[in-house]
Amino acid sequence: MSNGSRPISLRTVPDAIRAWPGGTGEYKIAGNYGPVLGPHKLAQEHGYDQTLWLLGDTITEAGVMNFFLALKRNDGNIDLCTPPLDGTILPGVTRESVLDLATAHPSSTVLPGLSPSLHLHPIEHVLTMPDLQMWLSEDRVLEVFAVGTAVIVVPIGRIGYQGEDIILPSFEGGLGPVGRALHTRLTDIQDGRFDWENWSVMCD
Repeated sequence: MSNGSRPISLRTVPDAIRAWPGGTGEYKIAGNYGPVLGPHKLAQEHGYDQTLWLLGDTITEAGVMNFFLALKRNDGNIDLCTPPLDGTILPGVTRESVLDLATAHPSSTVLPGLSPSLHLHPIEHVLTMPDLQMWLSEDRVLEVFAVGTAVIVVPIGRIGYQGEDIILPSFEGGLGPVGRALHTRLTDIQDGRFDWENWSVMCD
């Protein structure tokens, strides 16, 4: 896994689906992990780190991580978008933590490195590859990242789709401002440097 600094690359798979609606995609069971190994190996053979799982053109998960997209708004604020929990997506703890922290900024806490005048608007809605391409052409995509227990927050640098690479915004140090703020705050909570909503319990 990446340490959160090097952007990862993802390859879409047109002929394999990680989880089907009405199945077990929302559960952390072994059956959801074994079938991904073949496409994951194929992605690496093509020069990518992991697989971006699609259902048709709809984005579901990035490898075994949750997918996030930061979009610029006309009012200068940011929409933080992630696919909804529709039964095909694992409701990860890190995903929920990211949404909670984004909701809290800046009314209840100011995330590291972000302006207190900047508002984050967490949105759970369907994201498609054509959407991503359109937003990139409109210069609305600020950053794209994935979240999970092992990586916490990791930037996504490129996506292989329909035989071509979609190049995503890049930043010195890897993560963009939103991803870096969330990564810093989450690790500060995990390491006991920041106390937030009783998420951590100090042990004597």
